[in-house]
Amino acid sequence: MPAKARSASVVAILGADSYRAEAALEAVLEKAVGKERSDTVTVFRGDETGWTRIVDAARTGSLFAARRAVVVRGADQAKGEGEDLVAFVQDPPPDVTLVLLAAKPDKRKTIWKRVTEAATVVDAEPLKGRALRAWVTDEVRRRGLRLAEDALQELLERVGQDLRRLTGELDKLEAYAGDRKSLGADDVAKVLGRGLAQPLYKLADAMMERRKTEVLELIDSLLEEGEPAQKMLATLHRSIRQLRAMRALLAARTPRDQLASRLGILPFKTNDVVEASRRWTDDELRAAVRAMARADLQMKTGSDARVALSAMVAEACGKPTWR
Repeated sequence: MPAKARSASVVAILGADSYRAEAALEAVLEKAVGKERSDTVTVFRGDETGWTRIVDAARTGSLFAARRAVVVRGADQAKGEGEDLVAFVQDPPPDVTLVLLAAKPDKRKTIWKRVTEAATVVDAEPLKGRALRAWVTDEVRRRGLRLAEDALQELLERVGQDLRRLTGELDKLEAYAGDRKSLGADDVAKVLGRGLAQPLYKLADAMMERRKTEVLELIDSLLEEGEPAQKMLATLHRSIRQLRAMRALLAARTPRDQLASRLGILPFKTNDVVEASRRWTDDELRAAVRAMARADLQMKTGSDARVALSAMVAEACGKPTWR
């Protein structure tokens, strides 16, 4: 038996990234009713209404518009069990598009199970990792900008996954670039300013390369700027995990062109991680993980974060034995 086609008349935009959700909503409305929307779009807020009223509005035709759209913001907060909606999504009228925006719908509930089965679902979760980098790369290309690999890394580390802020910062970089062919990391740092904190990737790089003094200086600086100690510890822990994974991949003679994808790192960082992995032995990496576990426990039980992190770094980055 062939699978039932998803309804194009009911669209569920699900996820907590408001920038992606609004972009998706605009695309849906453009297709459904065009640009003139004064008499064609009805908007509800889920926390102010219930499903019965929403469905009634969607089923009620209009004498003034051949095509209509009903938009429900915060649909996961709408009142009622949603039996009306479940029936609606199975057989929606052809002249209306119902758009449900929900940041965190409870997909265990019958209503959201039925909606996600029958409706066209659009993902609006925050982008991470490669998906985030791909989005930024496409946006940079669309603007005719050229960012060096280190510049792209600097941008992502400083701004993170906030697409709205990333768009604003790209506006600044576009204005700054002018006729320049390419921008580097120093250009990005200059245009974006200091940002919320020094990039955590510098902390990770220093740890990987066992630059103990620099790691301690960065920890002090980041703590002064309000960076959470647990976030720094997580960054350091991730760098050690990457080194352990790299050593395992090298021992298994993994092809060089597969290392970046297997580790989930940017390709231009591969050589750096390979070289850094040679600065540690397997025993030293295991000892570093144990030191981080102790620091984590100490901070969670009330110890001073600066003291706990400093002791961990001193132990983990002690005199190397790999020579």
